[in-house]
Amino acid sequence: MITSITQKMADNNPTAIYRILVDEQDISPKINSRLIKLSIDDHRGLEADSISLELSDHDGKLNIPPKNAEIKVWIGWQNTGLVYKGKFIVKEVEHSGSPDVIHIRATGADLKKTFKQKKERSFSKKTIEQIVSQIAYEHDLIPNINSTLALITLAHIDQNESDANLITRIADEHDAIATVKNGILLFMPKGQAETVTGNELPTAEITRIDGDSHRYSMTNGGDDISGVLCYYYDEKKAQKQKVIIGDTDEYTKDMRHIYRDKDTATHAAKAEFNRLKRKTATFSLSLAYGMPELIPEMPLVFLGFKAEINDIIWLGTNISHQLDSSGGYTTSIEAEILIPDSDDIAQLVDEEGGNYTGVIAYYKNGSTTQKITRGDQKSPKRLTYLYKNKATATTAVAREWKELQNQSKGN
Repeated sequence: MITSITQKMADNNPTAIYRILVDEQDISPKINSRLIKLSIDDHRGLEADSISLELSDHDGKLNIPPKNAEIKVWIGWQNTGLVYKGKFIVKEVEHSGSPDVIHIRATGADLKKTFKQKKERSFSKKTIEQIVSQIAYEHDLIPNINSTLALITLAHIDQNESDANLITRIADEHDAIATVKNGILLFMPKGQAETVTGNELPTAEITRIDGDSHRYSMTNGGDDISGVLCYYYDEKKAQKQKVIIGDTDEYTKDMRHIYRDKDTATHAAKAEFNRLKRKTATFSLSLAYGMPELIPEMPLVFLGFKAEINDIIWLGTNISHQLDSSGGYTTSIEAEILIPDSDDIAQLVDEEGGNYTGVIAYYKNGSTTQKITRGDQKSPKRLTYLYKNKATATTAVAREWKELQNQSKGN
């Protein structure tokens, strides 16, 4: 468990620190009195991570770094140490005045220019592992592919786009995430909460006192969607067929695209179902004291907010860090709900569904996911939040079960 800076520090005035190397030369001592602002944006997926650096050149003694210079960055707090935030390549440099200021913008060094160049080719009856591995090796990257996703065979894919777009498209259709970190092309399910080496990411615990401001948003758009229907063409029967994830009623989303085969349609339906459920609630928070350990895809739990926020586990999507000339260091977090295991939540149905006969809620118990049930489990309603403990899951099941019974009486 990663705890917030306010829980770690006895000092009420912590000192933010950083280290910056340009082409392996440590420039930190030279710019300590010149730093105006340092911003780091850590993104999910193949959107390049980036840094922005503003330095005072009031005396004209700073050298402008060349384009394509390599920058390595560490940030942290004096009594807890530095955390490495990555390697970046300078893409843009600007000198403005007065007062004279150098602006440096750099993006993640792992994404090569060729990764975003358009290609035309096809893959036929290849597994995800074969496709992702081939692309990784073409860009001098090491592939790291989730074992379950690796075995999925894709009947046929035509590429008329960049390798980055192709891998993102495959990831989107399988509710997965593709990203490049430290020379590794990682392909894994969303919410897997693992590092590039396969180790489980720790959960970060953040309290209300840590935050400067927050915004919680809940929409019934995803909750209103009870299922997703996808079509595919069955060559043997020479007719259009369908697969349904979730339940079938007036709230089933109908995806118009006709897929090549049943497996592709099933994966696409599951991905869309999970995407809709994941977006039913979002949470953003600005931390008064930055947490350098935070990265996208890290599980987050919050304390001191409303029950709707406190009771469930969240998933970090975009994380931004900012240091400024006053010595302040803040972190901004964007998060969405972390749904339980998709194979259990997004069930494939073969027949028209009926009314719910029970309820299931899922909760985190150490490294495993457990569930609480009420009612007959023949046709249960599966709550798509992952609750952070048995108590909050039990409360949620009781609340939902009572609502179902009231609806039944009303009918």
